[in-house]
This record gives sequence, structure tokens and C-alpha cells, in this order.
Amino acid sequence: MLETYLKDLEEVVNIDCGSSTCAGVTRVAEIMKRHYDSIGFATELVDLGDKAGKGLFATNKPGAEKFDIMFNAHLDTVFPEGTVAERPFRVADGKVYGPGCADCKAGVIAIFHALKNARREDLDRLAIAVCYNPDEEVSSLSSREWLAGMARKCTRAIVSEPGRASGAFVRSRKGRSVWNVTFHGVAAHAGNNPQDGRSAVLAAAKFTIAATELQDLEGKGTSVTVGVIQGGTVCNTVPETCVIKIDTRRWNDEDGREIDEGIEALARQNWGDGITVEAVRLSVSPAMPCTDKAKELVEIINEAARLEGFDATWVDAGGGSDANRIAQVGTPVVDGIAPAGGCFHSEREYLRVDTIENRTRMLSRILTLL
Repeated sequence: MLETYLKDLEEVVNIDCGSSTCAGVTRVAEIMKRHYDSIGFATELVDLGDKAGKGLFATNKPGAEKFDIMFNAHLDTVFPEGTVAERPFRVADGKVYGPGCADCKAGVIAIFHALKNARREDLDRLAIAVCYNPDEEVSSLSSREWLAGMARKCTRAIVSEPGRASGAFVRSRKGRSVWNVTFHGVAAHAGNNPQDGRSAVLAAAKFTIAATELQDLEGKGTSVTVGVIQGGTVCNTVPETCVIKIDTRRWNDEDGREIDEGIEALARQNWGDGITVEAVRLSVSPAMPCTDKAKELVEIINEAARLEGFDATWVDAGGGSDANRIAQVGTPVVDGIAPAGGCFHSEREYLRVDTIENRTRMLSRILTLL
């Protein structure tokens, strides 16, 4: 398996397929279509609009209305055109290197090899949906509705983002909101008449402190981070405008709503005479909680791992993925169920060769337990 896996992985890693390189993403979809065609799955390239490459849907049960399991991984990377020429696929010292080798090409190929090597009786018994989307690295803006629609048809879902460097899988992920808050004040000369000015930067600084107090790091595990502040023009002028960008995270959506409502309430407060505030939520991503149904899936994976000779370990992750959007429609889902790696989104990205075979066989084994 390992030799064939690495050969298939090399082919897709050595294609520039950043989210905006639609032709490259589509080429990867076409390659995977060829693979699934070769094992008798019904396949369809999915047109998701002109802002993304093609996705791929593959199934062993064409025409099925419901599926026992959905496998998901994404075809795109974060890297620009020309990256492959600079640092193509290579294997050294027990690690695979190359753009997207772990995130998320390892999972794309692992799902295929798991199904290629699955028992015939499992393929006959189960209805399986494979959904590869082309734009996860840009928040799946074109594919999120398609993924949600497919997830609603599935009893459970496994997202094959890479396992953590330690080998751990992901049982829950935080949700996220992003806010822009703009402050308008009054400009004035800092030397001649500063008393006539109303500092937007000062108001933004006070707001930053108040917004940060909405978080509960130790209790609920929520966070509020003002990561960007931009204001003023020159140092000898009372600044007229200032903009802050806020990132919020939470383990469940109810806590997220409380924080969002808190930011809106702060924006309605008086931050100084002559100061006005506009708060706009730019985006919101749902949380992926470890529900009782998800815990059942965790136990199935634990048993599959044990049968393949290793102990599965799990983490709760602060970042998001397509698993968050799948969880939003109520489908039990776990994530990071793929060979392990690290340094994602960087030139140091790597995939651990020693996790390829046992994780891929584990995916096949899961089918025997459903």
C-alpha cells in the first residue's frame, strides 16, 4: 500500500492548486475522479461556480438518497502558483514534503486507498459518499452549501484533515466570529488645539479593553482577541478614525451568541462626546461540539485503531474546518482522521510516513464496524 499511496500522493502534490488556481484544483479533482472510476465508484465533477475549481462527488451507491457515512477532504492549498517548481514532492528522513502534502492531500489519497482496499461485503452493505471540495482554505465560500446539503443525507461524517503532529485526531473544534469595529472622532492639531479633537484611537483602545473582558478563557473557554488596530495618519494630529478587527472563539454557538451580543451592546455605548461607533460582523463559523452522537463515532474509531495496532488519541482544536459546517446541520462528525503531519501552511509542512499505512487501514476498518 505504502508505495502506491506515495506514488498517488506525489501526483497530486506536484500540481499548483491554491484556492484561486482553479485550473489546478480542477486537475486534482479530475485525477481523483480517474482513481474512483477505476474501483467502480460512480463519480461526478461538481461545478460550484466560477470562483472555485471543480469539486468531486464519488459513491458506491449511485442514486442513493441516504448514506451511512460521508468522507470529506479538500482539494485546494494555500500556496500560490509556482510553489511546486520551487519545492516539489520529496521524501526524506521518514517525512514527505511538498505543498499541501499533509493539508490536505494526505487525507484525499487516504480516503481513496481506504475504499480501494475495503472489503467487498462492506461496500455492498453500506452507502458511502465521498465529497472533495475545492475551496476550504478560503472558508468554503463556494462549496459550503453543497457540503451542508450532502451532510444532511449522511448518518455520520469523517473529515480527513491531517492528524496532528503527535498523531492525535480532532473530536471538537471551536466556532469563530470576526468583527470590524470603526470609530469616528474629530481631528485637531496636536499642538495648537488638542482640546478640540476627539481621538478615535483612544476610544478604540478603551473598547479593546472592554471587549476583551467578554472572554472567559478558564471557564467557558471563550476568547476575544483584538488582532488588528489601524488609526490615525500622523503623530501630530488627533486621530479622526480608527478600525479594530476582533476574532472571537467558543466551544458552542450559544456562548458565541453571547459574545456577539456583548460586542453589539458595547458598540451602542457612549465612548466619548463626538465619537460614533459602527460594529459589523464580517463572518461567523459554527462550533463543532463533541455531541453524544459524535462520541459514538469516536468510540468506533478508537476500536478501529486498536484493531490496526495503535491507540487513537484526541484533541479539542481552536481552529475551524469544514467539519464545523457539517456539524451545523446536525450530522455527527469528527476531524483530523488522516495520516499525521505538521507545520501546515508553511514551507516546512510535512507528513509523517509512519502514520500512512495504519491510518489508511483504520479508515477501511471503520467500515467493518458500522
